[in-house]
Amino acid sequence: MKKYSYIGTAQNRIDAAGKVTGETKFLADLPVREAVFAAPVYASVPYGRVLSVDLTKARKYTGYLDFISAEDIPGVNEVGVILQDQPLFARPVVRYVGDTIGLIIADTATAALNCARQVKIDCEPYRPVFTIEDSKQMTEGFLHDSNLACEHRVEKGDIARGFELADHIIEASFSTPAQEHYYLEPQGCIAVPEPGGKISIIASLQCPFYVQKAVGRVLGIPYAHVRVEQAPTGGAFGGKEDVPSEVCARAAVAARKIGKPVQLIYTRNDDIQLTSKRHPFTMQYKVGVTKAGKLVAAQILLEQNSGAYATLSSVVSYRASVQAMGPYVVPNVSILSRSYYTNLPPNGAFRGFGSPQATFGHERMMDIIARRLQMDPVELRLKNIIRENEETVTGQKISHGAGAAETLKRARDAAGWNSSGTSRLSSDRYVTALGVATCHYGNCLGAAGWSLDGSAVHLSLLRDGSITVAFGLVEMGQGALTAVAQMTAEALAVDIARITVLPTSTDQVPDSGPSVASRNIVMTGQAILNAAQKLRPILRTAAARLLDCEESEVSFAGDRASNTLTGAHIGFTELADFLYLNNYPMSTTGWWHVPSLKFDAAKGAGEAYFTYSYATHVAKVRVDKLTGLVKVEKFWAAHDVGRAVNPAGIEGQVEGGVTQGIGWALTEQLVFDEGRVISPNLSTYLLPTAADSAEVDTAILEFPEPEGPWGARGIGEPAIIPVAAAIANAVSRAVGKQFYQLPLTPESVLSALSSISG
Repeated sequence: MKKYSYIGTAQNRIDAAGKVTGETKFLADLPVREAVFAAPVYASVPYGRVLSVDLTKARKYTGYLDFISAEDIPGVNEVGVILQDQPLFARPVVRYVGDTIGLIIADTATAALNCARQVKIDCEPYRPVFTIEDSKQMTEGFLHDSNLACEHRVEKGDIARGFELADHIIEASFSTPAQEHYYLEPQGCIAVPEPGGKISIIASLQCPFYVQKAVGRVLGIPYAHVRVEQAPTGGAFGGKEDVPSEVCARAAVAARKIGKPVQLIYTRNDDIQLTSKRHPFTMQYKVGVTKAGKLVAAQILLEQNSGAYATLSSVVSYRASVQAMGPYVVPNVSILSRSYYTNLPPNGAFRGFGSPQATFGHERMMDIIARRLQMDPVELRLKNIIRENEETVTGQKISHGAGAAETLKRARDAAGWNSSGTSRLSSDRYVTALGVATCHYGNCLGAAGWSLDGSAVHLSLLRDGSITVAFGLVEMGQGALTAVAQMTAEALAVDIARITVLPTSTDQVPDSGPSVASRNIVMTGQAILNAAQKLRPILRTAAARLLDCEESEVSFAGDRASNTLTGAHIGFTELADFLYLNNYPMSTTGWWHVPSLKFDAAKGAGEAYFTYSYATHVAKVRVDKLTGLVKVEKFWAAHDVGRAVNPAGIEGQVEGGVTQGIGWALTEQLVFDEGRVISPNLSTYLLPTAADSAEVDTAILEFPEPEGPWGARGIGEPAIIPVAAAIANAVSRAVGKQFYQLPLTPESVLSALSSISG
């Protein structure tokens, strides 16, 4: 493959020093003159009608200033990001414990919290529903117009004929739990009223343009009057996609009424109770396969618990449906995916967007099929894995860059896979085993979100040769600032030290959509190339004048412009100064939109995504037969990323994704009691620590994507997607009994061991 100056080179993160020394200022560190402080007042019942809000005690508390509610909204009391089903301030109906009724405003953060606790809310309770099954069975008293938030179908071939051709028809049901994001920095923002009815927002977020639209609608002002800047963000993982729209819009209403800056930062307990989670799934698989191991039919039902509001459920449902049978060729498919409202906190975006859940389903199913056929699980996968010029379950032909088989082979070889994969149960205390899982992941928003799938950058060249880059997506811990600097330096053939990446702000670039779906590398990289393409002719014209040659004779490399015939050259600093003195344009905006996709939404047929990333993980687990404890000892992770922009960053992403996936697979349990979270902290919600993580051996494969910048594809979400499935497959092989749900707690493992011995 072609060698580049910066693309493909390991770079230190340019934001690392500030974060490890404490120099970086997060939202709570920012001083704001004359600021007042807000705290949420929210429902304590899961479902009911608000009869009254008594502020008597709160008003007597020292520091109390005001109470903000639905009556104070000058625009529309609506903040649903896709479906318009979620009021900003709930009134009169509340639908979950945490549904925000109003904000207390006080002169200190402590006073605001204390005042909020003094507010008495009188509610008429309704009968709540918490499970998918209960929600489905309701015939009246629906949470919204109905209890069905959304549904998606995928139909391909003839499912009845497919099962007729099968030698074996294998069925299984699976379930996966909710997961809390537990970003280190809670949700928060500062809303500042500006002259002329304008407002500025600075917030911990990942989708500034979502916030801009929400604030504009709620205040009834043009989007142009709303400026949103991302503060350095202490983690997101999808949890700061749509929720900041609620947080910022509420603070904006308060700032507009009070006439002062308003700071609203959630406590950890409030954050966990009020904000979105990973969707719990129940899944029913019926798969037909021949004696030789060829998949011929798959009928799948996916059901998700949306919680009280739809938020991103339609995106999660869509993505899960089109990826429900994984990166395998299945000629006959019938998939139905549905999300149901319940009286739990909303479930929304979380790293993977439904793919980890669907991958748990299809990869557990592949191992179950392999066991039925007495076939090696890797061999079964290789018989069915999608390759170039073959079709996904939606009928999309993969014309190039199908690296799924190569990731499977690489992970298999690296792990030293053998057909047994386990030391069988014996009288010894421990047993070890390997488990494999393969996935594909559609990059960017796909056919369902195609209209939003454009992104921009703005490049500005200064007189001294330094360059600023404003981009429309965000840095939220994944290393975007470093990758943006690398891509800009490569596109302009300059030293990376010249590049300064600016904080993301809505007044610097056009609406670039959400920072989700592993979009950053592809979208921002292509926008940078577009901007460079516009700037390069200007640089070439100026360089030709300075070098006294034809423009066709000018080349750019190594931080300078050269005459290809004579070898004469000028440095980039000299070129920038010449541009400035001679009034050349020195800035430009680049834009890129995902290519058009042909997709029939009614049938779920066609081009679901413009390209896919592929990954295979092999997990080595050790099961303690005495305690039931599962220890993940090692992971082999092979990822086809198209082209690695920053290999060191990719390794970090994969290691982080594996650790996060280990938590979801083994220890994280979000427990509710009548809709209230009763595992709201790290003593009750068990995140994996360094001791629980595993050694990760990352293999980076590069099968370039023609539509990706320098051939690159996304990596952020594929890093977590196969993890839990690989662990569950390994534990099932170790114990000799299939596991159908997560997490794999010691209790569930001991129960399985007991059933075998019994």
